[in-house]
Amino acid sequence: MDYLYIFMLALIPLITYTTTIVVEKIESRAGLLGEDMHKKPGRFLPKSGGVGFLLGWSLSILMFVLLSRMNGTPFIYEKEIFLGLALVLFSGAVGLYDDIRRLGGIQKVLLTAIPGIALALSGEFVPIIYIPTLGFLKMTIVYPIALPIIFAVASNAINMSDTFTGIAPGITAILSIAMLLTIYITKFPSLFYGNDLGPSIIFLITAVLSLIGYLPRNFHPGKTFNGDAGSLAWGAILALGAIWGKVEFFLVLAAMPIITNGFIILASIKGIIEHHSLKERPTIPNRENNTLRANPKKNAPITLVHMLTLKEELCEREVVITVYLLVIFTSILSITIALLFRF
Repeated sequence: MDYLYIFMLALIPLITYTTTIVVEKIESRAGLLGEDMHKKPGRFLPKSGGVGFLLGWSLSILMFVLLSRMNGTPFIYEKEIFLGLALVLFSGAVGLYDDIRRLGGIQKVLLTAIPGIALALSGEFVPIIYIPTLGFLKMTIVYPIALPIIFAVASNAINMSDTFTGIAPGITAILSIAMLLTIYITKFPSLFYGNDLGPSIIFLITAVLSLIGYLPRNFHPGKTFNGDAGSLAWGAILALGAIWGKVEFFLVLAAMPIITNGFIILASIKGIIEHHSLKERPTIPNRENNTLRANPKKNAPITLVHMLTLKEELCEREVVITVYLLVIFTSILSITIALLFRF
């Protein structure tokens, strides 16, 4: 039966690739398209390809649960898996609504915090956090209060980084792999889940494999946009992976370029404003050459990409790869610290 599990893991990228193509066709026929403003004029793509990821990933998780039941041994973390699935799908639904109808900035932040409130009310978490040099800190009161903030920050950080095709799913895959390695290195969940690595393992492994199947549809030049349906859901997956894997500190460190990008944007625009409402863009695209440069105007929002293009124009692929490298660097730093402070 172990071979069947391995076979199912190998199928996950294909499942997600297929569901994404199906969603692309449905959205194209329904007219749910958006113009790629970083390419030559007239290039329209499906707006919410992230729905394809959500379908493929959800099916993959359900297949594992079903296979466990057929094997006569119900999946040990079935309750947590279904709870997590519901929380991520809720985040994706918020994003899909925003893709179609558009939400205000504050509305989006509040709605993305709801999964954290639901998790706090469910009690399916351990109110302990590990910080190197300090060790495990019990936060019985503070931790459940912080859960909505964790979800809102994670979802909106990924969302604000999703400015070019390929960035958001690639970042999510890198951070998920970093968390998986950190969990295996530290084995922190085994202290709280009965000598086991907890529910985050299946969550993150299936997410990475689904992203491998999804990325070819979104990576430059891209055949679909992620939409907020994808980016908000990916943030929720990262939040759950860190909370259940007890690697919250290490996720923050690994995701520092993305978190910093989010706070710099908020500071430069002086508030929570949807990008549709901005008077100036952080970068100016040269749509004929498929390059972009920083917007020199003083009221232009400051972003990570804005800073990367201050000296010279870069093509979209160069920007995406540079962001990948930044996140890989901070992820390696996070993993190195985990190695130094492991038991």
